[in-house]
Amino acid sequence: MQYVSVRRHDQSWAPLDPLAILESLANLTHYHSQQEIYDRNDPVLYRYRLVSGAARKFTTQPDGRRQIVDLLLPGDLFGFAPLHEHSFTVEATVDDTLVARYPCARIDALAESDLRFGRLIRELTAAEISRLQARILLLGRMTTREKINGFLLEMAERLPNGSDSIVLPMSRYDVADYLAVSVETVSRAFTALKQRGTIKFTGTRQMRIVDRTALDDGSDDHHRWHS
Repeated sequence: MQYVSVRRHDQSWAPLDPLAILESLANLTHYHSQQEIYDRNDPVLYRYRLVSGAARKFTTQPDGRRQIVDLLLPGDLFGFAPLHEHSFTVEATVDDTLVARYPCARIDALAESDLRFGRLIRELTAAEISRLQARILLLGRMTTREKINGFLLEMAERLPNGSDSIVLPMSRYDVADYLAVSVETVSRAFTALKQRGTIKFTGTRQMRIVDRTALDDGSDDHHRWHS
């Protein structure tokens, strides 16, 4: 591979950082809420990274029910598929969602010819796999309470400037389809957490975690919410 180079202070030449090479391939596109980024069965021509905003990856069951398999937040890489067609649809969930798109052919060629670039792609892919494995663990929790608690902790960790203040970039219907429960269950769960002082709402989709320990250790286990 012929490296792209930059001049250092000592006047020697050195290859660009692999991340800089990746970003040089990016095509940036803005999406409005509900706009499709790619559809199920579309050809796999690009890899994607969410720069800002949020998106949902989902499939529609034969009976018309929607199942969200991933909520994509800033920094997430997506668009990998084992075949030549996508298996899921991805849509933006908020206005002005910004997505970087990278041509698969260029990325694959660079990954094969540049060891450092190939390592970067493997690390980004591993991060996506790790996120999906965490989701499997979340859905495998025994109770709805644990799903809701785990979801709030996940959002606090993954959203930009992660803290106890959360602005959810998705609707309660999205949360319900992500956790495989009803939207009524999500609303009841949030209300119960608010009444017990575990969380405090500061807006329609804005909340603050007041008692993280209650979410972490399930100290409110005697309360049950059913979907």
